Amino acid sequence: NVPHGFPHHDVIRLKNGRTLVLAMEDGAKGDSLFEVTRKGHAVWAWRAAEHVDSILPAKAAHPNDLTHINSLQELPENPWFAAGDARFRPGNLLLSARNLNTIFIVDRQSGEIVWSYREGLDRQHEALMNGPSLPEPGKIQIFNNRQGSFSFDRQSEILEIDPRAGKVTWRYRAPGFFTPTGGLQQLLPNGNALITSTRGGRVFEITRTGEVAWEWAPPYEPVRAVRVARDACPQLASLAWPTPKAVVPPAGYGYVDHDAYRFARKGARQEVTIEGTPRTVLGEESVCSDLVLPFGARAEIGFGVDAAQWNGTESPPVFTMHLTTAGTSKKTVLLRESVGAGGESWRRRTIPLGAFALRPVRLCVEIEGASADGVRWAWWEQPSIHSARDAGRTDEEEDEAVGGDLTPEERKVQEEHLKSLGYVN
Repeated sequence: NVPHGFPHHDVIRLKNGRTLVLAMEDGAKGDSLFEVTRKGHAVWAWRAAEHVDSILPAKAAHPNDLTHINSLQELPENPWFAAGDARFRPGNLLLSARNLNTIFIVDRQSGEIVWSYREGLDRQHEALMNGPSLPEPGKIQIFNNRQGSFSFDRQSEILEIDPRAGKVTWRYRAPGFFTPTGGLQQLLPNGNALITSTRGGRVFEITRTGEVAWEWAPPYEPVRAVRVARDACPQLASLAWPTPKAVVPPAGYGYVDHDAYRFARKGARQEVTIEGTPRTVLGEESVCSDLVLPFGARAEIGFGVDAAQWNGTESPPVFTMHLTTAGTSKKTVLLRESVGAGGESWRRRTIPLGAFALRPVRLCVEIEGASADGVRWAWWEQPSIHSARDAGRTDEEEDEAVGGDLTPEERKVQEEHLKSLGYVN
């Protein structure tokens, strides 16, 4: 329990048996660390605002949340300390400060920052030094989210750096691997890396050459998937070894990053109130988008008229959705309906797209007779494309995810959780 603040993101058990808690104290400009005994007594504290001046930019991007630390590690035994470099003393703390785009090491004896790295980092997570039982001991792996790449290549990356030289010695980046926030990498004893792509909705294992050896796309956003050895603790080691069972995906399944099948981004839509109901609609009467559709894809869409603007003397507007597969000229009409003539003014439809799964397509929506004399009365709601494995998320929630670590729903759950623990009123 942090009396005047709340813990967040990470908590680790230290080698001495105590617990290191990351917290934000009320009124503080940066994060704090507390070493806590098993009886709940804080025996050591470190406050970022007292030590980060040496790594602060000239103008702080987030003056009320300077650091936003999102991972902790107690340094393991490593060759750099063995060679006499005291910066890497086992027991010193390796931290990732997302809002500084920087990772750094805190000397446990002085509290000072003795090493830092920021080259090319963008909202990174999980700075972890490889221990002596892993390949490349002493190297530091980083999950570099590259949130700023959202508007162009949309690719996150895994970095491995030599902390003495401050140089990247290995990098993994690939189309379809992007999570603007969240994520985790775990180096495995065989040299492969297990990667959690939180916003990408996938956990996958890659070889050192970047080949995907295994993947899993659950029906929810994974956060920190970790592979645990069967003898990781006495309780597991004492269990009978189960018969391995293969997890086989459905026939025809192939992973497609959900960012590849978002129909339209923030600039292509607007908020309007139609007959008293707030709706997110497309700004243009005709909009097309190039997509790669996922396994079991479906489109959910609303469309209709504002009766207060449409006088009924014009012909009812006609709403058409059609699709063209890349490399062909064949147009498939998926929907063609009129709205507003003696019936309901707004409709919703779910349109199956599974027949076009795993294929690049151009999906278009059009309205014939949407306006006249500058007065608009017919609208498409923002289409949302879903896969067979997820319940989907609105594009507003997707854009919110780019701006923070939590979706609105997650923030609500977090707030209720903190209330139940007594951290907030």
